[in-house]
Amino acid sequence: MNKYQLLKNHIQLLIKKPNTTNILFVRHGQTNQNLSNTICGWTDSRLTIRGREQANQLLQALLPFRDQFKGIYSSDLRRAKETAQISLGFPHDTLIIEDPRLRELNFGKHENIAYSMLDQEIKDIIFTFQYQAPGGETWQQTQERAMKLIREKCTENGTYLMYSHGGQICSITYNLGLQNSIGNCSCVGLEYDQQKKEMKQLLFKWDFPEEENEQEI
Repeated sequence: MNKYQLLKNHIQLLIKKPNTTNILFVRHGQTNQNLSNTICGWTDSRLTIRGREQANQLLQALLPFRDQFKGIYSSDLRRAKETAQISLGFPHDTLIIEDPRLRELNFGKHENIAYSMLDQEIKDIIFTFQYQAPGGETWQQTQERAMKLIREKCTENGTYLMYSHGGQICSITYNLGLQNSIGNCSCVGLEYDQQKKEMKQLLFKWDFPEEENEQEI
């Protein structure tokens, strides 16, 4: 079984899961900042050719279920919007709802700085909940604004599709045991507890296939 068929199977099981509220998170495709290992955050970068190809590969797994999602939401940053549009076959504009609450962490004064140029003390905490850049957000704040969206929109049983960013998704999965950012165009399936208004469990993590000699950044 190829990896795209595996993702398709995951999505099918997610949608058929009875009496539950589920969320399928998709990270955007590759950007120039990803290639250069530069901190991006709220910088409105675009997909590379490779990033668009990645999004197009997701089409085979997502398109069959496009009309079965309870709602489809995307970060309003263009790299997420482009990924959503390509991977869903450029649907009618009203299908994908943009929401800034799905944006990446605001890295403040650390935006557009190469990761290698950060002080070691910053590197040691940047992927922990102790981090906050000058003028930026905490991971807790990033998590909470996304959860506000989820509490507001995910009010019925079924599966919701959301396009976001590596850090944003990690902030939500952190307490479920997935504490590393997923790769470009990778996906996670989550179950949401409507009664407790919190994530209940991580159902699956699907990694986008790497090209030969390609490393994740």
